[in-house]
Amino acid sequence: MVLHIAKRELYDHLNSLRFAFTVVLFLALMIANAIGHFGEYNIRLTEYRKKVATSLDTMKGHTDSLFSLMLNGPGQLYKKPSALTFCADGGERFLPEYVEARNYGWMRSWQAPGEKPVTIQNIWHLTYPQSNPNLWDITPDYTNISWVAIISLVLPFIAILFTFDAIAGEREQGTLRLTLSNSVPRDLVLVGKFLGAFLSIGIPFVIAVLINLFLLYTAGGVPLGANEWGRLGLILLVALIYLSIFIALGLLVSSRAKRSSVSLTILLLIWVVWVVLTPSTLGSLVSGLQPTKTIEELDSYRWQQRKNLNAQYPLGKGDGPTRAIPATEMTLLWAEYVKKEAQLKEQLHQEHLTDQISQINRARTITRISPASIVQYTIESLAGTGFSHHLSFLEAVHRYAPEFRQFLLDTDGADPKSPHAPYVPEGASESPVRFSEIPKFEDSNRVSTDLNAALMDILLLVLFFVVSFALAYLSFLRVDVL
Repeated sequence: MVLHIAKRELYDHLNSLRFAFTVVLFLALMIANAIGHFGEYNIRLTEYRKKVATSLDTMKGHTDSLFSLMLNGPGQLYKKPSALTFCADGGERFLPEYVEARNYGWMRSWQAPGEKPVTIQNIWHLTYPQSNPNLWDITPDYTNISWVAIISLVLPFIAILFTFDAIAGEREQGTLRLTLSNSVPRDLVLVGKFLGAFLSIGIPFVIAVLINLFLLYTAGGVPLGANEWGRLGLILLVALIYLSIFIALGLLVSSRAKRSSVSLTILLLIWVVWVVLTPSTLGSLVSGLQPTKTIEELDSYRWQQRKNLNAQYPLGKGDGPTRAIPATEMTLLWAEYVKKEAQLKEQLHQEHLTDQISQINRARTITRISPASIVQYTIESLAGTGFSHHLSFLEAVHRYAPEFRQFLLDTDGADPKSPHAPYVPEGASESPVRFSEIPKFEDSNRVSTDLNAALMDILLLVLFFVVSFALAYLSFLRVDVL
């Protein structure tokens, strides 16, 4: 019985103008998406490789001595572009593409009466540049035709077109009363209408997606291996769950409205408020409730912390660092000061970064009241783009930095001619470092990591669907067919 009702609904939809409109719209948008992203990934990947090569060449130029590496660090650590940017750009232009791991030319000099001046430099530490003043703009961006824009905006709109009169329209025409008079269970009627709408929208959407992927693959713009196909399959599943939410919502409103025109008006209002306006307006409001420190506040706080550090190390009351083996007490003291100063700077940058991340996560949590925001964050995670990828990139950087530091300490410790106070030139090994032995940073997008980041959002979408379908079911059981 369910299949019979679903076939009837599907047949009615296939012969309607809205089905033709849906097919044309999906094809046009997906073809435009493919054309707009021809060669984009190859360009971004080439630029990424050039920048990584330049950074490695710079590191190689500092291998003449261990202290040179200690001073300059690994350089710029770059984030690898995703092959599935066409699915979701994720606001990449608002996110920095690298983390700085180097020094900034700070120097401190001291000279005892009658002695030569002593100069020390700060060693490398992590800093987090911002590529755009609007770096933390987390609101959805629909200016580019991407999969996430098509799914977030177009799919619910099409679902509304197919369901606004599914029940209200039949009640107006009297066909609903005729159907239910044949002792057909209402739950089967509802499920049949749901399946009919789902197949009528889902089939042309999937066909348009396949055409999109065929164009991108044949143009050589996107490598589609097992990893990419797995991600794309999950993205398609998320899109269909999202579609199901609005089909169920359309059936709910259609069962409560007396006329199909009223149902259409209510559903369009819900679409405008819940899908279009809520993610952007609510995200902007929430992100401004607890702003991060201003530049002036940060400078003042950093100056006070550095002042406190200087007070702990009376470097001007003794000799400077020397090349003596083992290292003298003052050499160790100067080396410890340089180490602490670099740690303090990195800690202050990390605290500011943590504040920014907390602000974004707070806003993203609130905007999840809209399924449009949820589906955007989910697709970004599965595509390996956006804020989720940026967080995994930062985690990779934070795993790499201690590894690089430990390599420097181990290399210095293995040199018997070193005073073993490598944070100052007088206390570090003077032997060259083998470039091949230095640990190299490489960003990578792991499916397991991205899936874990998206799992909670996927469960939220499923919950939205279960609630909306349950409400539609309860409403239809009580609908008055007269």
